[in-house]
Amino acid sequence: MADQTLNRLDIVGGNLAYAFRPATCVLARSLAANTAESFTVPSGARFGLFSATGDFYANYTTTATVPGDTAIADATASELNPAMRYISGVTTISVIAPATCVVTLSIWTD
Repeated sequence: MADQTLNRLDIVGGNLAYAFRPATCVLARSLAANTAESFTVPSGARFGLFSATGDFYANYTTTATVPGDTAIADATASELNPAMRYISGVTTISVIAPATCVVTLSIWTD
């Protein structure tokens, strides 16, 4: 089966563009400052696109944290403002923000 995540659009003048089809589902979390929340990733999820009303951190393997004044050099730091990610096999995604904000996660499944 061909991947249907991107659809080809014909543009006036013969130029081509590609656009995402509508997401299979969209999840949202309203975050209190410095309080981790998690998204449960639905079965069959392949791609996730984050959006937020402020800065946030995400972690795909453990509870997300806002980095402090010390360096995190053991590869466990949470990712700042991720955009599109391949999330096949991920079951939960933890998110946290230093200030109140809303984080959405648009998901495309098989």
